Amino acid sequence: MHSGSRFKPMEILLVEDGLMDARVTIHSLRRSQVHHRLTLVRCVSEAIKFLRQEGVFARAPRPDLLLLDLNLPDGSGIDVIELLQNSDVNTDALTTVVLTANEDECIRQRCNALGVHDYIRKPVHEDEFMRVVRDHKRLMVHSTPVLA
Repeated sequence: MHSGSRFKPMEILLVEDGLMDARVTIHSLRRSQVHHRLTLVRCVSEAIKFLRQEGVFARAPRPDLLLLDLNLPDGSGIDVIELLQNSDVNTDALTTVVLTANEDECIRQRCNALGVHDYIRKPVHEDEFMRVVRDHKRLMVHSTPVLA
């Protein structure tokens, strides 16, 4: 039995409309050997339904890590963050990481003001991305009870 399997997997919600970018992220996570379960949604409306556990996502797990693209077909990743902050969804244990090609410093500052934990520019460098995931996993392991 793998020693990491005693702990619950990191639940990751990836909000990404670009399939190539999603594949790169998924591949990086697989290579990291971080025990995780990933759900991919491709727009703001799906992300909000997932996070609120509505409709087809009624039994969705609460994510530990939200990987969020900013440019989505039906809005912005910033819309997701703002809607979460103005809802009854508990986001205390949720780490939010923005993955974007946007280089606008005003957008980065807006993300920081909204409490985004990390901001990674695309194309994502695997080392930087894995540092963020492992840092979150390390925090999670220290705060999560061992499963019986």
